[in-house]
Amino acid sequence: MILPALTEATSPLFRPVKYSLFPPLGLATLAGYLDPDDEVTLLDEHVERVDIEALDSPDLLVVQPYITSARRSYEIADHFRARGVHVAMGGLHVTSLPDEAAAHADTIFTGPGEDTWPLFLKEFRDGVPGRRYDS
Repeated sequence: MILPALTEATSPLFRPVKYSLFPPLGLATLAGYLDPDDEVTLLDEHVERVDIEALDSPDLLVVQPYITSARRSYEIADHFRARGVHVAMGGLHVTSLPDEAAAHADTIFTGPGEDTWPLFLKEFRDGVPGRRYDS
C-alpha cells in the first residue's frame, strides 16, 4: 500500500505541520481488514520517498492518490501494472475523477472504502476482482 506524495510535500518544513497533526489513515484502516496471515507493507512518501524500482512485485498494490499527487500515483501504478501486478486505487481523487484514475488501475473505489473493500478482498482472493466498486 502506497500513499504517494507531491515532491514538495516531502520537505522537512512541510511534513511536520500538516502530516504530524493530521496523519492520513485511509490505507492503515484498509489494512485492518486484511486476514491475520496476509502480509502488508504501508509506504507513505510524506515520510520517505519510495524507490519503485527497488520494490518487489506484490500480489496487489493499493495506491491512494490525492489530487496533488495524482501524477506520481499514476507513475507508480503504471510501473507496477507493467510488471503484471493488480493495482487498486481509491480515495478523494479517484472519487472525483474515476475515469481518469481507471486508466491507471485494474480496480477503482469511489466513496468510502470500508464497505466495498471487504467485498473486493473476497473477489480478489476468488480470482474475480471487480473493475469498480462504488460506495
